[in-house]
Order: sequence, then C-alpha cells, then structure tokens
Amino acid sequence: MSQRLLAANQRNVAAATHVTERIRLLQDRAVLLARLGRVAEAERTLAEAEQQMPADAPRALELRFTYVRAIGSYFSNRFADAHRTMYAALRAARKSNEPMLISECESALALFMQREGDVRAALAHARSVLANGDATLEARYRASLALASMHQDAHDYETAYRLYRETHEVVKNLDDEIAMASWLQRAAVAKAAHARQSAGRGELDKPGVKQAIAELQRCIDYAKQVPDGPATTLDHLLLAEMYVLQNRHKRALVLYDQHLPQCEGDGFLHECTAAMADRANCLLQLGETDVGYAQAVAAWRRLDDSTPADIRAIVH
Repeated sequence: MSQRLLAANQRNVAAATHVTERIRLLQDRAVLLARLGRVAEAERTLAEAEQQMPADAPRALELRFTYVRAIGSYFSNRFADAHRTMYAALRAARKSNEPMLISECESALALFMQREGDVRAALAHARSVLANGDATLEARYRASLALASMHQDAHDYETAYRLYRETHEVVKNLDDEIAMASWLQRAAVAKAAHARQSAGRGELDKPGVKQAIAELQRCIDYAKQVPDGPATTLDHLLLAEMYVLQNRHKRALVLYDQHLPQCEGDGFLHECTAAMADRANCLLQLGETDVGYAQAVAAWRRLDDSTPADIRAIVH
C-alpha cells in the first residue's frame, strides 16, 4: 500500500467529526499497515481505536475488530490463526446480519483458502461476495481476483480474462495503486500462462505471445512507478519465457541472468524450475553447450510429483 493512501487515511482520521467514523478509519489504517508489513504499528493503531469505542457503538463496528485482527495475523504469516479468527468474524457477522462485514470477511477468506489449496471453499466465498449487494468495492475486487485466478489455474483462460476485464472498473474506483498493480500483474500472468500452455501443445499462438509481452511490460512499468510497489521477479521471468517463444534468446538470457538468482527466494518454485530450463535452452541455442547442459540437468533434478504438467513440458 502506498504512502499516499496512508497519508489520505491520516487526513481523514484528523478530519473525522464523529468517534465511530474515526474508529472505522483507524481500523482501515491498521489493515493498510498490516498489508505493508508494519504489523506492530497496525496493532498499536487497533488498540488506539479500541480505547475510543463508546458504549453505544454500532455492533458492526465492534465485530470488525476481529476481522482486522485476522488480517494482521495473515500478514504476520500466522496463517492458521488468521483462518480461525476470520471464520469467527464471519460467524459473528452472519449472526448479527451485517452484510458489508460479511463481504469483507468472505473476500479475505477467498484469498486465504485459495492459498491453502481449498478451491471449493475459496470459490464459495468468492461467489458469495459477488452475489452480496452490500459488498464493499475492496471486497468485490478481492473476490473477483480470487475467482479469476482459480479459473486461470484450471486453464479456463477465457473466463479468467472476462473476470479480469469486469474487475477493471472496480480497481479504478478503488484509487489504489497497489490494487491496480496486482490487477495488471494477474491479467498479464494469465496471458503468459495461456501462451505457455498453447506452446506446450505444439500450437504456438504468436499474436498471443506478443500480447502477453505487451501486458507483462505494462505491469512491470506500472509497478516501477508505485512507492512500495509489488515485486516484479515473476513478471520478468515470464517476459523472458515469452522472448524464448519468439526465439529471442539473447534478450531472454539477459533477463534470466538478472532475475533468476532471486526467484527461489521469492517463493516461485515451479516458475524457477521453468526459468532454469528456458535459460538452459537459451545457452544451448547460443552455443554455450557445457553451461547449458548443466543448467538443464539442474532444472530436471527439481521435478517431482507436485510439478505441474506445463512446467514438466518445458523442462523435458
């Protein structure tokens, strides 16, 4: 989250004329800080908000503290605690019939459960948010991204593209550079993944590869302009892969040499394997036989039962 949004939130807190308005804004600030990794500061902000709670505060505002705590746990990498706390917040919101808070909880759970590989639960939460007429803009954004990426994982790219397109207006209305950067990245990654799959079937889609390159470059350029913007390691690796599909091996090799060393540290294990295999291909095509063979063997040794079929195809 950019400093601009934090500054805007601080101005709104200072200008708030009612205590309940100020408390909700402080809750929002705690979420922003947690997403930035400033968890201790987020906890202090939430404690400050709790101290100001009047006895007659709306029930939804009181319940929302549990939702914010779950977000803090998630960004502290306490995932099991985040799940338990968020489900507790959701149960309480449903019991009190607070549809806006329900949408916030379910949109977060859609992403939580997607991360855990529980596709059925993630789909149910995402669809529930999109059917909720009182859902917040941010909740609709999170649910739409989760739903689109799950269709992408299932290789249903046309549905994923449609959902990304439908989410664009929501993202613009959020006025959130980090959300826009994430949207651009996910849409570009979907294009690249589709191009990869087509090539793996022996059906190279040249216009699709060209479009993927344009969208990857667009999201990289946008992320560079955003303070505290998202990492672009994955985007650069996929861009290099698209160059390989165009037989632009020298250009791809430059990107691999720049970004492959940090890939594994960023957690992209399968993408790292694919990048190593493609780097080997580049080296072999450019006459670097010994180094290329060694890189290919290193990629092959990383294959296991969890490796997706499209990554296996690249390595083999």
